[in-house]
Amino acid sequence: MIAVLIMVERNVAQHLHANTRTTDAQQVLKATSWSVRVVGDFMIVMNNLLSIPVIVRHPQQFSDSRSFVAAFKREFLHLLEALPVPRGKIGMIRDYQLASVNFMAPIPAAIQQRLQVFQNLLNQPGVIHWDEDPSNAVVSLQLAKSIRLQNPDTGDAQSVIDVFKQYVINDFALPAHPKLNEHNRQYLYRSSSLNDVMNESAVTEQITTDYKKALIHHQKSDAIIDRDLDYANDYMSYVAELGQSIIDDLTMPYYYILDYASRNDERSSMTKLRGMRAAFRELARFLKAQALFSAADFDEFTQAVSQAIDDTTPTLQGFRLERMLHSAESELQRRRALLYHARKYSNHRYHVRVELTGYHPKMWRQLAVSGETRLDDFCYLILAAFHAGGSHLYALKHGKDLYQLPYLDNGENITLHWLGEFKQGDQLILDYDFGDSWSFKVTIEEVTKKRTSLTNQEAQLLAGSGKGIIDDIGGVAGLEAAAQDDPSINEDFDPKTEQEEWVNTSRQLARRYE
Repeated sequence: MIAVLIMVERNVAQHLHANTRTTDAQQVLKATSWSVRVVGDFMIVMNNLLSIPVIVRHPQQFSDSRSFVAAFKREFLHLLEALPVPRGKIGMIRDYQLASVNFMAPIPAAIQQRLQVFQNLLNQPGVIHWDEDPSNAVVSLQLAKSIRLQNPDTGDAQSVIDVFKQYVINDFALPAHPKLNEHNRQYLYRSSSLNDVMNESAVTEQITTDYKKALIHHQKSDAIIDRDLDYANDYMSYVAELGQSIIDDLTMPYYYILDYASRNDERSSMTKLRGMRAAFRELARFLKAQALFSAADFDEFTQAVSQAIDDTTPTLQGFRLERMLHSAESELQRRRALLYHARKYSNHRYHVRVELTGYHPKMWRQLAVSGETRLDDFCYLILAAFHAGGSHLYALKHGKDLYQLPYLDNGENITLHWLGEFKQGDQLILDYDFGDSWSFKVTIEEVTKKRTSLTNQEAQLLAGSGKGIIDDIGGVAGLEAAAQDDPSINEDFDPKTEQEEWVNTSRQLARRYE
């Protein structure tokens, strides 16, 4: 792993209890180095090569260097999330470039000059709208959009944000997988860590042969084998044109899928995208079985695929189209049920506990909901309580019963059932995002009856713990890794401050799935 070098002024370093020492200035000017400067109530953290500013609070608000580093990482990740960068690559940048931090001194004159530009902009009226109380990441983005740099190759002026996006999307890549053995060595080529052992066509042929054997061994049909091999060969040709191997950059499937339709001059239908997702997941399993992928590599690769599918799929249009094509009989049944069936549950009040399965420390919520809450709306209340983005499919299970959206054919129509159908002590499972596999255990703790109808009574957040999930981060394992950089993910939950926004967010989620 490569160390990130953060350079701070000596007085700041002393406050952070960091040991300072003189180091060759040329070493600090590498792409993996960073600079820090205090400006009023802010600290500018800057990548020296990319000139990307990350603003964090004044170091006097931190008790030691570890808390400062945690804040810096958090703000840097927030900045990345605001850019069109795939989640898989954000995770790699976090793990690879922000692995460790050393404090260095002094700051060279060239870096001082760059930092002064950011300082001037922070104090210049009109650049930052301070009345809007912007977050650190918002301030960083505004500075990055305001600074223009000259491209040394073309002479054209580019904003800092454009330079940064170009680097992250096109140039940032991990080296070849470090865990090599004689079995997988034959697959590696164009690697900076090894001599060339096979040319590109021989590598492709060898992988294809082994991959086909694996598909046959798993008793795949001839049609599936042909499909998976076609995608694997086309993908290997794609990365070879870029001068890489299939394990050089784990986020490359994102760009392959995103460019697929334009490169092949065809429309990517939903059926084709589903087949592509399945094919790439099968390829990732093969690479993991061949010891070319670790478990983390597998997650990064499949996450890049899922992100590309999401970004390529016109989600809202697809949902609306599926609704339109839904049978008139089912739609009529749903409308009638909404008018009559749910009324008998209106005076039932449900106290429900929801816990994120497999996450440590425990992350949970306690809700109070009317029995006439439709099951899909109940799911949106749960997802909103855990800050899910709503960009993935979900399903609710109770024993052998499966409840899904009406345009999915594997279970009961979730819009035709209500929470009131369940009794005290029942346990349900809400699965969200079938790629990241978030699972929520839902326990009906208490059911009470009221004489008056609860129709107009809002659902309530009663208690909870933990900030919530982060979409496309790799599931529970990814969230636990993110919590190491951002301890606020595991902070206590305040239902009073969340209540109003929670109900509004659940309604927004409902509209997304319509």
